[in-house]
Amino acid sequence: MATGDLVVGADGELVIKVGLWALGKLAYIKRYCDIFNTAMKGRWANRAYIDLFSGTGRCLVEATMREVDGSPLVALNTKVPFTHYFFNDMDASAIESLRKRTAHMGFQSITYFNKDCNGVIGNLLSLLPSSSLDFCFIDPTNWQISFESIRRLTEQRRMDLAITFHVGAIKRVTDNPPQELLNFFPDSRWLNEYRKAREKGTRAGRVLLDSYERGLHEIGYIEIKDYVLAQNSKHVPLYHLIFASKNRLGGDFWDKIAVRSETGQLRMQI
Repeated sequence: MATGDLVVGADGELVIKVGLWALGKLAYIKRYCDIFNTAMKGRWANRAYIDLFSGTGRCLVEATMREVDGSPLVALNTKVPFTHYFFNDMDASAIESLRKRTAHMGFQSITYFNKDCNGVIGNLLSLLPSSSLDFCFIDPTNWQISFESIRRLTEQRRMDLAITFHVGAIKRVTDNPPQELLNFFPDSRWLNEYRKAREKGTRAGRVLLDSYERGLHEIGYIEIKDYVLAQNSKHVPLYHLIFASKNRLGGDFWDKIAVRSETGQLRMQI
């Protein structure tokens, strides 16, 4: 999970404060980990889970003050586990709490990093099994990861992606985009396309998604889904959870696990 405010949790280790909408994101990650491993365990000896913004492994939902498992523990507690786990967070105290939480779980192949998400890519590539089927969850607080990092990480690898795309936050800074945001997109065309869409009164948020997903297509992703959308209490879009796979089967899996919301309601794909 993306790093927010850290506070001490019920077990004495740090937890991350999250909004209520994070529960949906975690539900989809859990479902995908389950279907991914259950279906692929007989086909792939090595299956790796990568979490570039892993946090502490536990979250505190501020609206309810309830603690829940974050994405690392969700992935570790799947019915059929991955064979390799890679957790990264640039906050040293967060990754240390995660390490302590997972120490007793008995997994032999967990690797922890305390690096910037872009700086850790080389380390990951040197340690990932040469032949594995991978699932990478990329959950930044805004747009910390550059598209070049995603290109490097996924090149010549069979790696499914789930990426938190903060459409609401991006819209707020398009008049003067920071360099980090410019690096987040695959090329510079998006800015002009977005401004034209806004002038015409068309769906500018859709332009942002299309611009990003065009880059994913160009690096080999053929199945891209962005219909999982989180909104605030005023129904203002916060983020899309983009799923991408280089294989049609990955897209089928995502459609199966995301056909219902985290509360079980059938969703309307948009």
